Amino acid sequence: MGCGFAYFKRTAGIDFASFMPLDLEMPGTLIDYWKRCELQSFPHLHPDDAAMLYGKGGVYVDDQTRDLAGFVASSRFGNFKDNRLHLGLYPIPYSGRLATADIVLLTLNPGFNLTDYYGETVVPEFRERLVANLHQTLEGGDFPFMWLDPSICWHSGYQYWEKKLRGVLQVIAQRKGISYLDALRSLSRRLAHVELLPYHSQDFNARNLVAKLPSANMAREFVKNNLEAAAANGSKTVVATRAVRAWGLASGTKIIAYNRGQARGASLGPKTPGGKAILKRFGIC
Repeated sequence: MGCGFAYFKRTAGIDFASFMPLDLEMPGTLIDYWKRCELQSFPHLHPDDAAMLYGKGGVYVDDQTRDLAGFVASSRFGNFKDNRLHLGLYPIPYSGRLATADIVLLTLNPGFNLTDYYGETVVPEFRERLVANLHQTLEGGDFPFMWLDPSICWHSGYQYWEKKLRGVLQVIAQRKGISYLDALRSLSRRLAHVELLPYHSQDFNARNLVAKLPSANMAREFVKNNLEAAAANGSKTVVATRAVRAWGLASGTKIIAYNRGQARGASLGPKTPGGKAILKRFGIC
């Protein structure tokens, strides 16, 4: 498969409206949707997103950078104002074991760090874990929410999530009488998150995309048809920390929705609404 406009040219003839609506009452349908994402060749994107991502001359995306060496040699290295989406990296529409996680965070999109290209092009085991996460073949692992696994402490994803959840993890370890490592392991087994936009970017500057992008609509449908009911019946704790309005939550939802001030930092400390909800799920009030 080619990349860039050659890819768009081949997909532009597809009648995207002809696809039947998907029943998202089960996580498996969302997983099957993402199994259509091409991972063996470039660009890495869901085919339903091609027409919109390559609209306006492809200004939203970078599909030429494909590995660590290429990124470091490119003009993007050191340009911290370039917020185009990295289609040379695997998308991350969700993390954690969706079928069994009883704590789900609704977030915005994967950030970007040099360790993303390093991990995907230099560390085969890391790349394999990303694929396993996308396809949800996570059986047997101690850290299904991979971003809490200390073995990838070199990656910015671990550094971000461990720091964001550190206070909650410390409380869990203390109150449950377990080690910090066991607290990481325990939360990893219960935690998942769903991204509204699955593509990496330095900063988020694509709000006009999330309103209509097919994969973003699919994420919203998953929340509507699955997580809204789970939050209502108490089987899952669901917290929307970022882009709350863009998630289109139902009126009267039981999903915990951060206000604008809370969403700015999206903190999950022990005294925040999200942190308190996680601790309550662990029986810690």
